[in-house]
Amino acid sequence: VDEIRRIEKVSALISLEDIDKLFKNFKYKNRTTIEHLNATLKSLNTQFHNEDIVRDTERSLFFSGIMIALKDKTFRREYMSKQAPEDYTGAKLLEAHLLNEAIINAIERQLRGKINNLSKEYSWKDKFSFIKTIDYPLVNYKMMIKKIEDEIFIPFENEEKQDILARAYKIFLAKAGKVDNKNIILTPDHIKSLMVQLARLSVNDVVCDTCMGTGGFLMEAMEEMIGMTNDPNVIKNIKENQLIGFEIDSVLFALACSNMFLHGDGRTKLIYRSSLLGDSHENIVNSSDKELSEFMQDNKITKIIINPPYENNKPIKFVLQALEYLQPGGKLIIIMPTPTLTRNQGEYDQKTGKCIKIGLTEKVLSEAKLDFVIKCPEKLFTEQNRTVNTSIFGFTKTPHKTDDSVLFYNLSDDGFISIQHKGRVDKNGKWEERQAAIYSTINDLEEISGVSEKRKIYDDKGILNCSGFKKKKSNSRPLVRIGDLFTYEKGVLASEDANDDGDIDFITASSEWKKHTVSTHDCEAIVFAVGAAGSLGRTHYVNGKFIASNLCLILSPKNDPNHKIDLQFYNYYFESIREELRNDLADGTSKLTIRPTDLMNYYIEYIPYDEQIKYRDTYIKQYVVLKEQLIQAENELKKKISLLSN
Repeated sequence: VDEIRRIEKVSALISLEDIDKLFKNFKYKNRTTIEHLNATLKSLNTQFHNEDIVRDTERSLFFSGIMIALKDKTFRREYMSKQAPEDYTGAKLLEAHLLNEAIINAIERQLRGKINNLSKEYSWKDKFSFIKTIDYPLVNYKMMIKKIEDEIFIPFENEEKQDILARAYKIFLAKAGKVDNKNIILTPDHIKSLMVQLARLSVNDVVCDTCMGTGGFLMEAMEEMIGMTNDPNVIKNIKENQLIGFEIDSVLFALACSNMFLHGDGRTKLIYRSSLLGDSHENIVNSSDKELSEFMQDNKITKIIINPPYENNKPIKFVLQALEYLQPGGKLIIIMPTPTLTRNQGEYDQKTGKCIKIGLTEKVLSEAKLDFVIKCPEKLFTEQNRTVNTSIFGFTKTPHKTDDSVLFYNLSDDGFISIQHKGRVDKNGKWEERQAAIYSTINDLEEISGVSEKRKIYDDKGILNCSGFKKKKSNSRPLVRIGDLFTYEKGVLASEDANDDGDIDFITASSEWKKHTVSTHDCEAIVFAVGAAGSLGRTHYVNGKFIASNLCLILSPKNDPNHKIDLQFYNYYFESIREELRNDLADGTSKLTIRPTDLMNYYIEYIPYDEQIKYRDTYIKQYVVLKEQLIQAENELKKKISLLSN
């Protein structure tokens, strides 16, 4: 014995199981860090890749299969003693044949009979059957399993909140670049924790994730609810009856079930099928939408926490479906593209406020009150090679009234930074403190200058604007849609088609203009960048002959006598609200863009024409002169420096 440790602060007898946990927590404490886990998973991924052990698309399943097999006492006891098959006259067998069989049999023993009867047909043995073909030297194979056992399985056996398989899924697919081939965006751990906290769980809640991925939200919720009680019967009920999840991707479903199994089960109500009633992709002959709907209503779901697929306007469909499943007063916490609600608004008569066409957003708000919107960092999903403009939306299932306020919180900087080979990390260790502050602010509906602000999303006429109407100041101007002030055309030329031999201004999304030989316009206009992520929202004022990039829109005034426009003024007005407008409208799952229709429906201030002219003549003209002088001075400086080398 190298060391004897006293167990501190013990006031009652401790079970052998608890003593074993305390011992393992002490022994493996240096191996339960996120950094150690990431390093081990990346090392395994390199081994899988370099030695061609398993296909990139099957690595996460292979890893989860080994983790499940290690839960099997028979397998853990015997795998190191597995030998190559003895020679015989039949088909030639792999050296690892008996070990592969042992892994599959252990998985089958552990997961047998654990599929909810509402699921589509699913066979654990079939899902992991590819393991039969793993052709790897037996000694190396066993040492690899031993590494997983010692470095991951045992150290993390008591770390219930660690979504190990989601982390493995991202790491294993990163090398192959396969994440981009799926519309799968897994929620980062710190945002997952925040969203579960925002749901304000109680020990009696029934929690659902209608598109659960690897099951991270349900694992987090299970751990939080179990932490609220010491009653073994209550804990058993939480695991067996209070966690419901849906997933349509067979690999992710297997990982979710594996995750829940590895962290204390809770798989009884995980369902392999779409949660959307009437989904045309589901063709189950012996299970109806009615049966699924009745199952969900019978379970009396009180909290739904989701990160839905982002393509094909699916987020709003998942919102509507979630609200149908929720009990009155229940909460929905969802992270989705920021413009989702705005894009699905109906049409209104701007004079009377009458809703001409009801949109999906109006249907949502007839069922649920929008409590808060938390703007997330654009770099939130960079570990998965995605740039997405997302926000966390909080709803309570009770109709939203026109005078209800919504708290808008700016979390565009979460304090995480990207570090090579580590991903996004909380470098200064401030997230836990930051999360507590966010929760407190949301819970208390507190307004903090530059951070959080209450806004109504209906104006006095009843017109809906899901970006929110800011509080009126003494000099507040009327809000109008950009489409009420401007018409737009799309630019036509690709940036690489510039021609320096021409003398026509070629306006691109970049700050620098180019040249071309042909013009499409000879007028005064604002050129607005909508298709170049790095330049999104940049504007250029142009007056004369020009041609514009196909990444831009050409805005021309409508010449409405009630809304006269000075284009020079509004060019700089757009620049002044560029960050806010980008935060509200940028969309996409790999490259951010602004949809023209979203831009035209965006509300901005209308500044009286005489004030536009006064501002232009007093400030803008002076600025333009100074800018030209600066450019001239820079050119002169470059000439003088170049003369030094002659």
